[in-house]
Amino acid sequence: MLNDRRSHFYVTVFVASLGMGLNMYFIPVFAQSFGATFADLGLIGTVWALAATITPFLIGYLVDRVKCVWVYVFSLALIGFSTLFLVLSRSVVDIMVLRFFAGVGMEAFWVTGEIMVTDLSPLEVRVKEMGRYGIALVLGFLIGPLVGGLVAESFGYANLFIISTVVVVISTVQALVWLVSGYRRTEATLSSLSFSGYMGIIKRLLPLYMMIVCYGIIWGVITAIFPGYANSLGISAVLIGFLFSAFSVARIFSYATAHRYSRFGEMRTLLFVSLVIFVGLLTIALFPAFLTLLAGVMLIGGGVGVVFPVTIDLVSRNFSAERTGAAIASYETVINMGETVGPYIFGMLTAITTVGRSFLLMSLFGFFMAVFAVSGTTKARTDSVLCRSALIEMS
Repeated sequence: MLNDRRSHFYVTVFVASLGMGLNMYFIPVFAQSFGATFADLGLIGTVWALAATITPFLIGYLVDRVKCVWVYVFSLALIGFSTLFLVLSRSVVDIMVLRFFAGVGMEAFWVTGEIMVTDLSPLEVRVKEMGRYGIALVLGFLIGPLVGGLVAESFGYANLFIISTVVVVISTVQALVWLVSGYRRTEATLSSLSFSGYMGIIKRLLPLYMMIVCYGIIWGVITAIFPGYANSLGISAVLIGFLFSAFSVARIFSYATAHRYSRFGEMRTLLFVSLVIFVGLLTIALFPAFLTLLAGVMLIGGGVGVVFPVTIDLVSRNFSAERTGAAIASYETVINMGETVGPYIFGMLTAITTVGRSFLLMSLFGFFMAVFAVSGTTKARTDSVLCRSALIEMS
């Protein structure tokens, strides 16, 4: 029964991510049809990420009072509504408002999804199940952009948003039918998500979290700015979708093989992939052609696909089971802090220099990731040992 419930959950995750993947990367291009500048695209990305940054606090409040699965269903419904109403948008401001609500819905989806994996998975298989969850999530973002590009180019953005909404609604119905009845939470996720709790976690692992902030900055630029950049170079919606599908292929490969890099150690692994991300951003900045953009986004996709499982494992190992929910929420919050400032910084840079040079300057955050990886992983391993020793003494 538990295995069936996990399988059903992964299906809902895949269908939901497919619905989001159909339209998410084309919203910057859609905004450009209203005359949006790169500064406007930066603000749209910032508004989305700001909403996502504050959402874990709301999730912490809600999951202590209602079933986590109901929050999951609500997140899907909010994603569906914010996507459908894009059809009625007529200005950049309209898109900003809707992206704010989409940011709340998507972050609630991601945070509750990660908590539900821990609820539905015994401790001994939790890492494996988190990998399966990640693959289900990324598969939707692999297929979605390919189909979305074809739909946008053939039938227009209004029909793309309608189709995306229908797919998300299907996922919502699946969750209601398959997951709500009989869902039980484990005590491991019943942790307080107070502001002081977040600050305590961040203070202990500050260098690692600084690396994660840089990771979030790069992620925000790729999702909020890069589609508009590709569109400005004359690349069609179909090929933009192909670029992001290739990005997801690289992420899936990294998810599937990340455990093999553990023998090299976390520090060496994160140092290497940070430099790979740095090179990917340099390639995008210096060689603005389709094939080189493809190479650049695949390098970045492969890098971020390793960063996620390695860093979230480092974070979670530093906290007891009772703090798992807080650790996950703090991780998501820090990433979203980076996603909030990244597009805004990029937008401001375009006011004083070219878009290509702005990408060149943003590549420095890949270098900063490498710097923080060295001190962050060492600190995280030390704190993990101390935390486990304290738990043993308390027991």
